[in-house]
Amino acid sequence: MKRFFLVAALLASMGVQAVEVGINASRDTANQYRTGYGLTIGQKMDKVGITTGIDKYTDGDQLYKYSLVGSYDVTKIGAATVAVKAGAAYLDQKNASDGFAALVGAGVTYPLTKELAVTTDYRYQQGQTRISKLNGNALYAGVKYTF
Repeated sequence: MKRFFLVAALLASMGVQAVEVGINASRDTANQYRTGYGLTIGQKMDKVGITTGIDKYTDGDQLYKYSLVGSYDVTKIGAATVAVKAGAAYLDQKNASDGFAALVGAGVTYPLTKELAVTTDYRYQQGQTRISKLNGNALYAGVKYTF
C-alpha cells in the first residue's frame, strides 16, 4: 500500500492538472482463476498516460499486485479511445515468494460524461521464475473520475 501512495504523491508533485482516480474489478486467469478489485490513480498528457494501481486478490492465496502502467492512445472508435499499454508490477503473495513482472496489453476507455468514464483492459503478465505460476492473462473493468 505504501508503494501506491508514494507513486500517487509523485504524480501530485509533478503539478498535474487532471488526475484520474478509478476503481476496478479484475479476473486473473494465471494458474487459477482469481477475482480481484483495486484502486488506480493516473495522469493523462495528450495521448500518453501513466497509471499506478493496487489490486487485491483473495481467491486461493492472498495476493496484492502493485502496478505502474504507461499507455499510448492509438485510435478513437466513436467516443471510445483505444490504447496500448506496457508496464511493471510487484506481486506480494501472503504464502509464497514475491517478485516483479512485466505487463503488456491494451485498453478501451469510453466517456460517460466529461469527468466520468468506463474502462476495460486486457493485460498479459510475465514474471520472474519464482512467481512464474502467476504468468498469464488478466481482464479489468472499471470506472474512473477525472478531477
